[in-house]
Amino acid sequence: MDAGNLARPPFSRRRFLRRGWQALAAAAVGETLFEPARNRARAAAAADNVVRVLGISNGAPNDWAEFEHATGLRVEWTPIGDDVGIFLHEMIANDAGSTYDIVTCLTGAYEPLVEQDLLLPIDTSQLKNWPGISDLIRKATPSAPGTNAVWSIPFQMNADAFCYFWKELGEPDAPAEVSWKILFDDKRTLGRTALDAGVYTIPYCAIYLKYHKLADIGDIANMTRSECDTVANYLLERKEAGQFRALYHSFDEQVQLLTTREVLAESCWEPAARAAQAKGLQVAHAYTVEGYDKWAQALMIPAQVKDRGTQDKALALIDWFMGGAYAAEKSSLEGYLTPRPDLGLAYARERGWGPARIAAVEASRQKVTAKFIKPLYWDPGYTKSLESYEAAMARFRN
Repeated sequence: MDAGNLARPPFSRRRFLRRGWQALAAAAVGETLFEPARNRARAAAAADNVVRVLGISNGAPNDWAEFEHATGLRVEWTPIGDDVGIFLHEMIANDAGSTYDIVTCLTGAYEPLVEQDLLLPIDTSQLKNWPGISDLIRKATPSAPGTNAVWSIPFQMNADAFCYFWKELGEPDAPAEVSWKILFDDKRTLGRTALDAGVYTIPYCAIYLKYHKLADIGDIANMTRSECDTVANYLLERKEAGQFRALYHSFDEQVQLLTTREVLAESCWEPAARAAQAKGLQVAHAYTVEGYDKWAQALMIPAQVKDRGTQDKALALIDWFMGGAYAAEKSSLEGYLTPRPDLGLAYARERGWGPARIAAVEASRQKVTAKFIKPLYWDPGYTKSLESYEAAMARFRN
């Protein structure tokens, strides 16, 4: 996959649209703005061999051939950005469960759906690849009532931070640890840093402030209005000092700011750093002293699947996502961790991949495992105090 294929243009993990937020807020208090999907006419049971997925834009593999050969099934993947508000809007307002056999979103999105009986517990005893998953995956997998049942299963995970021109700044290259100070409070990068224009700049900065005891912050994933305002005040001070060059809105902007060398550091997703590296730039995606935006995209089964009789098809695809082919591709190309990285490594070796590609698979496993050890911070995907983050970020932007 080349750098252009990593761009994931529909991605919006950093922003919630207003209508999506209304659905999110209603779900948070156990209400819905719309008639629950379970009270609507259900789609007829699907008798075809197609697994229908409402999936995160970069979640699908480059090629479904191996899955089709192994199972005799086909996949129709309808892409959706990873904006939790929009996802909940699709599930609650647009009755997505009546159409799709699997849906994906950030891990915490399962909570309001479970409250409204919109998810089917996943019977892990039916997944042959489940017994070998690591403690890391089990900790990120919410249990459901009943034996061997969970609500959602992570299928790609990573820890985002910032990237930096390590040689130009005289800093060590990854995996040596560096500080978020490079981004927020460093004379060498004054006027040469970029931040996400969306709400995630608030928890990013909170990681730095909390670790160094520069602010009194409790749970970064669920900060109070006062805590969010404290972070915004610090950002405004740094803004007035001239620390920041730009706010970006998209993956392409992240890459462009690096390739044009407008910035020496920016908060970013790892594929942006990889795209810059592919162009020969000495950019590192940071291993940090303080912590990361640790996240996971998860697979869920809508409740309507049971009535449609498509549960077996959904489980077959979930099990494949936990297998070696998917693990090897995601870890070697994007640096993401999947449920069974051990199977990814075995797959790469069995297929005769070259040493460099095999090393990339193993490096991703080691990288994510090392980064997830840091206590700060786990991206909940779904937070009931989102309005406080939004308000603080709006004040900083404006």
